[in-house]
Amino acid sequence: MGRLLVLLWLLAALLPGPLRAQPPADWESLLAEGVAQRNRGQLQRSLEILAAAVERAPDGASRSRAEGELGIGLLQVRDLAGAETLLQRAYAAHDGSGRARYALYLGNLAQSRQQKVQAEERYREAQRLAPQDADIQLSAGLNLARLAPDGQRLAALKAVSGRLAGLGDDPRWARQHLNLGHQARQLALLGQTPALELAFAHADKARRLAAAGGDGRGEVEAHDVLAQMYEDQGRGADALNLGRHALALAGRLEAAAVADLLIALEWRQARLLRAAGDDEAALAAYMRAVTRIEAVRQDIPIEYEDGRSSFRATLEPIYLGYADLLLRRLDAQPAGVQAARLQAAVEAIELIRQTELQDFLGDRCSVEAVQGGISRGLPAGTAVLYPLVFADRLELLLKTGAGIERRSVPVGAAALRKAALEFADTLRNGLPDHRPQARQLDQWLLAPFSPTLRQRGVDALVVVPDGALRLIPLAALHDGETYAIERYAVSLVTGLSLTNAASAEKSDSRALVMGMAEPGPVVGKLDRAMTDQVLNPGSRGATSTRGLAATRTLRSVRGLPDEAPPSADRLRQLDDWRTRLALPGVRDEIQALAGILPGANLLDADFTLGRLRQEAETGDYRIVHIASHGIFGGSADSSFIMAYDDLLKVNDLQALLRSRKLQETPLELLTLSACETAEGNDRAPLGISGAAIKARAKSVLGTLWPVEDNAAKTLMQQFYRGISGGGLSKAQALRQAQLGLLKNDEFRDPFYWAPFVLIGNWQ
Repeated sequence: MGRLLVLLWLLAALLPGPLRAQPPADWESLLAEGVAQRNRGQLQRSLEILAAAVERAPDGASRSRAEGELGIGLLQVRDLAGAETLLQRAYAAHDGSGRARYALYLGNLAQSRQQKVQAEERYREAQRLAPQDADIQLSAGLNLARLAPDGQRLAALKAVSGRLAGLGDDPRWARQHLNLGHQARQLALLGQTPALELAFAHADKARRLAAAGGDGRGEVEAHDVLAQMYEDQGRGADALNLGRHALALAGRLEAAAVADLLIALEWRQARLLRAAGDDEAALAAYMRAVTRIEAVRQDIPIEYEDGRSSFRATLEPIYLGYADLLLRRLDAQPAGVQAARLQAAVEAIELIRQTELQDFLGDRCSVEAVQGGISRGLPAGTAVLYPLVFADRLELLLKTGAGIERRSVPVGAAALRKAALEFADTLRNGLPDHRPQARQLDQWLLAPFSPTLRQRGVDALVVVPDGALRLIPLAALHDGETYAIERYAVSLVTGLSLTNAASAEKSDSRALVMGMAEPGPVVGKLDRAMTDQVLNPGSRGATSTRGLAATRTLRSVRGLPDEAPPSADRLRQLDDWRTRLALPGVRDEIQALAGILPGANLLDADFTLGRLRQEAETGDYRIVHIASHGIFGGSADSSFIMAYDDLLKVNDLQALLRSRKLQETPLELLTLSACETAEGNDRAPLGISGAAIKARAKSVLGTLWPVEDNAAKTLMQQFYRGISGGGLSKAQALRQAQLGLLKNDEFRDPFYWAPFVLIGNWQ
């Protein structure tokens, strides 16, 4: 059962306040209100009311109805596990058209999981169960058309169109006309021109039927789809006029009923106004769109029903468009306007980074729970750098105690990404001649503010990286004379608003130190993709590099075959993996840290998920140090850490580290000393940030690529001495430890010292 569903049960059962007092007392009215709120786009409110309806149901039949409606709502907010539980119950409790309705939603659930065959089976089952129910037949037909091969989709849509034509002008079919028009538009965008006429015809029919039926929201939505079609066709003036009309219609309705539609409408107006050259009007429209988003953020699902990420499809483009216009021609504005727009741009970047992390984790609640950030200003000697990458330029915003400054660098997104990936690859593989790349990136990212940083005595540089810049160790940038780490203590944050910046208690360094030198049963939990990720890290191989037990020939390591091998072969394969996955340096690392950090040490068979949970519940630790294989991929689902017995997923950290003590006082530091990010995936480092969020840690120390055992042990010893007894901040302790390696002839190459990155609280 999904986490959100469990939370809703608790809310409905335990909260005696507004949640239980506001909905109508009559049960049927309560259920109807929950459905109505969902239809108006008020998803969270709807879920709360429907959860209460489930709890108050007077009998079993009523409860199954309420569970079904709640399941539909959970599907809309992408709690697929919770939705499946309730939809299956409702499906089993009904027959005929009732069961067909839930078969449709179970089909949508399968589609969300990319299970095309199962989805088709459910839709056809719905048609069989309710052959005379026109609504079921149309909905199933439209869903089957969506799943049809591209060459057959238009014919499938025309078949549904013919059925709709036979139903007359009843306003109840407005939604089906609109859905058909939307699908036909998507086909037209794929080059199937005949679909365009079908799209316009049905969207316009939906508009007329909604108006005739008094469905204000439906009428606004139809105008929205029509305006989008005009924009698709390059008819900007027509799209603008239709958008203005739609906004006027929406203005006559309750704002909550059309809040989600207003976001799309204002965003389109902003795009069209900018294309027409009216930047100030476009900026105002973007501002309204951002305001609308913040008003209904909790009702915007992480992922839309068609599988698109709301961050990539809607939120990021709006925030970026807004920030772009805030910064364009900024120099021509009065000083007061400049300051206000710079602050607004910083806030927009913070929203982008916050929303992207929510998208990565697939979880809005965990991220929102840590919001707060710095309320008393930046400490002296600290500056925060916000790089913002646009297609045509790089914008740099520097925040210090004196305010916000801005520089614009004439390098576009493509060139910057290429340079960043090449630099990351050079360092990751220990290749020579990294200096020219380091110098170029330094000139783009740090040099524009070098005089300001010197003038203000900045020695702690906190960076909020964007895109491919997450893949490079900024400490390894070079100005021709020195590395950045020789000038600043460099750390990263996902955003200041997501950073608990309170200073650490220097005397409190009790640590739970865990490591896996020899893997145990966890090896049997790995699939082919996971094994290849760990054994083929895409960085320089050496017998002493943790994560590797051989040389670069590991790139051809044998993974799981497509079909399971015979048992004896499988056992030999697992033994081979245990050898290859061994981390001999971890034992030395844990023994070395035992002399520095008070607390508990768990090695190999003692490092199990159950023991981790037990220590979290009974111990009083401020630091958790994990030395084991780990991979951070492009999402939380593809990110994991290996314990001795099982895989520890990023999203599981929250459940494992949920002791009352940790809820009251967050961890000071989570260290992941043998983990790495997926090569070339600029979202992968979000996994390190996500681990900190899930573990409720103020900071996380991770690595961008596999590190050499002796270098890792040396750095970790010096780092922990710095924060536990040396009176240094975490960022300064890491800097001194990295400088120690840099000054050591054996480890002076950035391959050894640069992959270590501190994310979060730098103090």
